[in-house]
Amino acid sequence: MKRIRWGRVLGVLVLPWLLLALALGGRAAWRSEQYFHYPKPAAVLPADFGSAREVTLRTDDGVELRGWYVPSRNKAAWVLAHGLSQTRMDLLPEARVLRDAGYGVLLFDLRAHGQSGGETSTWGDKERQDVRAALAYVRAQPEVDPARVGALGFSIGSAAVAEVAAKDPRVAAVVLLSPFNTLWLAAAYDFRRFGVVTQTGALVPFWRRGIALDEVRTLDAVDHIKPRPLFIVAGTEESGQPLLDELFAHVAPYAQTWRIPGASHGNFAATAPTEYPRRLREFADSALKPVAPAVETPVAPAVEKKAPAKKPSRRTKKAGTR
Repeated sequence: MKRIRWGRVLGVLVLPWLLLALALGGRAAWRSEQYFHYPKPAAVLPADFGSAREVTLRTDDGVELRGWYVPSRNKAAWVLAHGLSQTRMDLLPEARVLRDAGYGVLLFDLRAHGQSGGETSTWGDKERQDVRAALAYVRAQPEVDPARVGALGFSIGSAAVAEVAAKDPRVAAVVLLSPFNTLWLAAAYDFRRFGVVTQTGALVPFWRRGIALDEVRTLDAVDHIKPRPLFIVAGTEESGQPLLDELFAHVAPYAQTWRIPGASHGNFAATAPTEYPRRLREFADSALKPVAPAVETPVAPAVEKKAPAKKPSRRTKKAGTR
């Protein structure tokens, strides 16, 4: 009887909480799933990008990426990677600043975005292959010095850029716009209200797609970018300000940082229309300036010193007078 009573009591107490946890976790999973479903508009080449040419890239895993490339006029170039649910057109403000300064610019749609192939976004995981393909294309251009190629990324694009730059020392300079510390935190942060229940639910769509949550860690990658130039920009109105505080404090000894007052997640050019382009160009010019060739100091030829003539001794002089 006691066992039966305790079983009923436990059932009455535990079952409602279990059902509530399942409901909360399921709702979090459903909301998180929506991040993977978004429109994929076709990019329209702006009238002021008449010098750009259509390019097609292919990643190591066979995904076809579409983009535009503006040739370089100063032998340096930048690769630009956009954010989730965006296209290459969302980075046109940054592209214009860099193009007007003479840089080559490659804008492209990440996998599963815009006109590129691929079945799903992986929030910076497989997008690392996209960034590698873009860098390889730019470095192969005849007017570009491969030692003067930088990479700029926004949000999930910044995660992919940071990871690639951490392992590829040929990436000469890096700009991270609205980065996240780790992919795990980015996926679960907005679902933290009910702790592990909702955060676990939010990660289900990522696990289902085989996304390597533990491998995308901007907070660690930035340490491997130094001492190369690094510029991190975020807005004061973005979600996850405590995480940005941690990242900014972490890179303070070696990177340039800027928190734009009043800016949310991206669209920095609209919030700071004068200061943002100025700072971006100043960083690019400083980071990718031409490397002066080493000048060898001429070495003066060695001069052979003659030994001083010995004065004749008195005995020699006397012998000579005989």
